[in-house]
Amino acid sequence: MRTRQNSAGRTDGRQKSLHGLLAAAQAVLFDFDGPVCGLFARNPTAPAAKEIQDLVRADWGELPPSVEQSQDSHGILRALRQDMFEEASPAGRRLETLQRAEDVVTQYEWLAIQDADLEPHVEELLGHLSHLGKRMAVVSNNAEEPIRKYLDANGLLRHFEAVIGRDHDELRNMKPNPYGVLRAVDLLDLSPGSCLMVGDQLSDLHAAESAGVPFLGTTDNGQRRAEMSALGADSVVATLEPVAACAKSLAERAVQRSDQD
Repeated sequence: MRTRQNSAGRTDGRQKSLHGLLAAAQAVLFDFDGPVCGLFARNPTAPAAKEIQDLVRADWGELPPSVEQSQDSHGILRALRQDMFEEASPAGRRLETLQRAEDVVTQYEWLAIQDADLEPHVEELLGHLSHLGKRMAVVSNNAEEPIRKYLDANGLLRHFEAVIGRDHDELRNMKPNPYGVLRAVDLLDLSPGSCLMVGDQLSDLHAAESAGVPFLGTTDNGQRRAEMSALGADSVVATLEPVAACAKSLAERAVQRSDQD
C-alpha cells in the first residue's frame, strides 16, 4: 500500500500539547484530501478547473477574473455559487449549469482515487485512535462516494462512523462553512468542544473555529503552518508522525492502567 513521502513531523509555535488534544477528544474529524491521502498529488486540479470554467462560461457568459485565473476546482465551485449565482443575473444563468460543473469535479475525484497515496502514518494513527475508543468521521469538500470507495479499498472505512462529503444540492455548505463539521458533531451526538478537527487547509481551520471545534493542522507547507498558528490553531504539525506517536503513547498508557486494575 503506497504512502506519500514528505518531511519529518514537527510542531511549530506556541501550541497546546498533542497529548492533551488527543486525550481530551472524544472524536476526531478528518479532512480527506491531505490528512488521509494525497488525492490530487498525482492529478492536479487544473484540468478540472479549466473544464468547469469552459462549461459555465458557455452558459453564463464572462467569468470574474478571480474565477478565470483559479486552478482550484473546489474554490471555483464555491465562488460560482456564492458570488455569481446569487447576483441579479441575466436570464439563462441556470442552477443546472452549476450542478453540471459539480458533476465534473466529482468525475475527476473518481479518477484521482485510483492512484492516490495514503498519507504517511495515517493507518497507524487511525489504528491507535480506534484502540483508544476515539470515534472518527470524515468531513470533506470532496464528494462522499469517492471518499467511501477509497477508504474501503484501503481497509480504512471501518474506522469511520460518518463520511460527510460535498453537498451536491448546496455548494455554499463547503468548508470554510461549518455545516459539514457541525453535521458530523450532530451525527456523533457529541458537543463541538469534545471533538478535534484535523485538516491541512485554512478552510478546515475556519470551519472548525466557526463550529467551536478544536483544530489540529497538518501540512508540510511552512507558510501555511505559520498562518494556521497565527490564526489560532490549537496545534500544527508538518506530518502525522508526531500525532501517531502521541496516540500510540496514550494507547500504551491505557493498556498499562487496564493491567493495573
